[in-house]
Amino acid sequence: MTGAPLWRGYWLLFASTSAAAFIMQIDLAMVARLGGRASGAYAILMRITLLDVAVTIACAAVAAIALGHAQKNGATADAIEKTCALSLVLGVATAIFGFFAYPVFLDALMGDAAAAPYIGAPIVWLVAGAPFRVLSNTQGFLLHALGRGGTVLAWKLAEIPAKAAANILFMQTLGLGFAGCFLAGCIVATASSFWLWSRLQAHGARRIRIPEIAFVRSFLSGTFWEALRVLSPQAAMLFALTLFSLPWPNGANGHRLDSFAAAQTFMLFILGPLITLTRFLAIHLPTKSQGDWSPALAPVVRVGAPIALTAAILLLLGCDWIGATLYRQQGAWWSVFVACLALSLPVRFVGSIVRGLTLARSSFAELTSVDVLSQWLIAPLFILIGLSVNRPEIAYQSLIWPEVFAVFLLWRGLRSAPEDPMGVSLPSEGHVR
Repeated sequence: MTGAPLWRGYWLLFASTSAAAFIMQIDLAMVARLGGRASGAYAILMRITLLDVAVTIACAAVAAIALGHAQKNGATADAIEKTCALSLVLGVATAIFGFFAYPVFLDALMGDAAAAPYIGAPIVWLVAGAPFRVLSNTQGFLLHALGRGGTVLAWKLAEIPAKAAANILFMQTLGLGFAGCFLAGCIVATASSFWLWSRLQAHGARRIRIPEIAFVRSFLSGTFWEALRVLSPQAAMLFALTLFSLPWPNGANGHRLDSFAAAQTFMLFILGPLITLTRFLAIHLPTKSQGDWSPALAPVVRVGAPIALTAAILLLLGCDWIGATLYRQQGAWWSVFVACLALSLPVRFVGSIVRGLTLARSSFAELTSVDVLSQWLIAPLFILIGLSVNRPEIAYQSLIWPEVFAVFLLWRGLRSAPEDPMGVSLPSEGHVR
């Protein structure tokens, strides 16, 4: 793959995922107009549906990687039909879980009386849309893997006005209020899944069918590990916030917590393109023989490395301005965080590549184990020591050395990996490689 098509595919994937995130902001803005605690209830629901989100992301990633391996064996249609079937099944499973669990979580977080108006129809429509959200996201990633990213982006952009119009219809015109937002989401997700399936039919897919047990076992295993990898950093961030919120005997605890919370939000924005790069490499490299992986990565390094270095320099020079202008933050606990984040960017760029390579080999368990180890064993040690002595330059080493550790282990694992990567097994073609 030459540089131009590769980066075109990357930006299409990045734009598609960004459009999906924008829809949530539309929902939040329109829900806020309902007054009361509607916006808080929506935000809490989005938090407690984290398992739903993790399954949606993981399922799509595993499906696209499996399709990439299958394309080399001429089993494209077979992989599409089977991965879509399992995505739908996993979506139903998350819906069943959510139907029983989400009301309990909402009660616990808001209180019975406050949560009462937001339980019932809203949660019914929220979980009813889960199978179609999982399925449509998987279908979108499959189209990206097939080189049809432009089709996905066009539909995602069309979803934005469609969701806004559906919200107005159900929330305001029909007077369904809070529940109308989730009914609109269910309808849009359902329509998306049918339309995206029609695009996949051009690649030979005819019907969604349950695959054989070997494929199911391999697919579910990959989805489990990838979902755990998606959940781990979210939980680690919450744990870090908890550490900052503890009543430490030294330092201004409130100021440290505010700076750290704001900096974490800023970090998510900065790391978004690198996360997309990992996803992009993971779904595109499997379509090639392993001998072609290095030439395919050359444009990534040639263009991406200078961008990562430039971004790091800009962050180092502008950390105080960013804090004062955008986040109303100042002081060492903000500026040192941004400085350490900047110093970590070149390593994180390399990390996004080695993670993409590891995922492309379907080494889901290995990647998750390394990431969880670095996030939960190494990072908290730096935070604990730094907070105890009130030294941000120690606490924020948690942004650098865990990533260095993870990159080292993943790179060593890639060097010692077998020559031919294993994919999700398709009995009709043997192992997809």
